[in-house]
This record gives sequence, structure tokens and C-alpha cells, in this order.
Amino acid sequence: MSVKKLFGKNLQKYRKLRRFTQEKLAEIVGLDATSISSIETGKFFPTADNLQKISNALNIKLETLFYFKNENSEQEIYDEIVGIINDFRHDKIRMNALKNFVHSIV
Repeated sequence: MSVKKLFGKNLQKYRKLRRFTQEKLAEIVGLDATSISSIETGKFFPTADNLQKISNALNIKLETLFYFKNENSEQEIYDEIVGIINDFRHDKIRMNALKNFVHSIV
């Protein structure tokens, strides 16, 4: 996942923890709600000045918005596993090793 999307997810999380709507945060920061939405979805990234305003509005340290836990969704984990399998699906030795490993953990 891109940094813009990870940042946007964090922004949304902390905004909701403060019980701010996108409109309320936008008003405090001096942006429009569409801009906040675009940042939260990872479409846009805020300027340095707006980063500071956002962290101040949410009453959190700026670096908190950049702390990304390595939590993947179930779909992302599944897609990664499928990608790994596809990389060596024609390698019988590796496929058997994978099968044995999976059997050992289930």
C-alpha cells in the first residue's frame, strides 16, 4: 500500500477518534471537506503547512500520522500468498515443500 494511502487511513482513524467529521476538520485546518476526503483516500497528499495544521487540529504529534502498523487486510494477505504460489507453481519440489508446510501448520 502506498504511503499516501497509509497516511490517509491514519488521518481518518485519528479524525474519527477526535469525533470530527471531514467538514469539521476541514474548517479547522482551512481546507474544504473534499480535500480532506481526497487525502484520506490517498488521492492527494497534504502540503507541509497543512500537515502541521492537521496534527495541531487533531492534537497529536505529526509523526503519529506517519506511524504505519504492518497490518494487512485478509484480502491483501491472500493476494500476497497467491502471488508467491504463482511465482513457483511449475516447480514441483517447491510446491510439495509448500504443501507439506501448510499441512504442518493446519
